Amino acid sequence: MTKDAMQRTNAVPDKIRELISPYLASMGLTLWGIELGASGHRQLVRLYIDLAPETPRTPQRKGVTIDECAKVSRHLGALLEMEDMIPGAYVLEVSSPGLDRRFFTAAQLADYCGRAIEFRLVAPREGRKRFKGVLDAVDGSRLTATVDPGPKAFSLAFDFDEAERIRLIHAFDAIAAEGADDPSSGTPEETP
Repeated sequence: MTKDAMQRTNAVPDKIRELISPYLASMGLTLWGIELGASGHRQLVRLYIDLAPETPRTPQRKGVTIDECAKVSRHLGALLEMEDMIPGAYVLEVSSPGLDRRFFTAAQLADYCGRAIEFRLVAPREGRKRFKGVLDAVDGSRLTATVDPGPKAFSLAFDFDEAERIRLIHAFDAIAAEGADDPSSGTPEETP
């Protein structure tokens, strides 16, 4: 890939964010993250959208709907065609971050302290790159987790940029157990 092509590829997420954010805000949504990749011989553009922080979550409105994803996909598809940002054929996917959401910024993790995460570091620590544990703290871009819960547990601190990928491990069993005594509790699909 040429240097110009690399610069264009790196600029695509910023341009998509600029194009779609006003439309998302008008719907009470926010952009959670963007992934670029390949889908066969075509470019893959995957957008994750979520309820905006100021949009109240209610029993009727717990997250992003399929209809909202479809509307955003149509709108963004038209914008991408008008802007001619992605050369050649591409696949556009729009979805919610889901229960096992991937985190795209350190700030997104702040609401998930005390929850189970898994992450892969760029460079090995303690002789490995993959870890599972509980997120203990977020201080700016610095994260601290208790990994390998149990007798061999240890604390691991790292910068968000040191991780290739961080995602939430959704605990269905814990929610099911909590909800067993409380018939008014939410469904397993709820996440903060």
